[in-house]
Amino acid sequence: MDVEPLSAELIERYLDSRGLRFYRSRDGKGLLVLFSTEHGKLQVNLRVSGVRSDVLVISISTARYSRAADRSRLMDLVNDWNRDTYWPKAFVRETSQPGRIAVVGESAFPLGDGIGIDALGNFINSSIRSGAKLFDNVAQATSVPSVRTLEEWLDRTG
Repeated sequence: MDVEPLSAELIERYLDSRGLRFYRSRDGKGLLVLFSTEHGKLQVNLRVSGVRSDVLVISISTARYSRAADRSRLMDLVNDWNRDTYWPKAFVRETSQPGRIAVVGESAFPLGDGIGIDALGNFINSSIRSGAKLFDNVAQATSVPSVRTLEEWLDRTG
């Protein structure tokens, strides 16, 4: 296995070898790959980062945002996920859409000594698989009514 310096070109070569369609960022350091799942599209951003461009950052999110009303439930889910899972780490963030929030999973790997394309593929694939599990959990958490919703329904229906 040949070890190469981390670069967007190396990531691009890996994605090409898998036949994946991707979009390159304007600055040339990031690539976006879209995957369809039963819960909608997953957006996977692969970025070369760090002062020496030696950190691979993989961010995973869904194309759909969650309702801000689900924040408490999603924060509980994210806290449980982060306690039980090493990566990707998850967080809840604001969006540009009023009343909407997003859950994002993120993995970062310092690769100052370089990496082989097979190991790079393992990092990418493992992050995507774990991210998909995270968003399965998010979909389940947001599809089940909250206690507050049930209490409001009970109050209305008497």
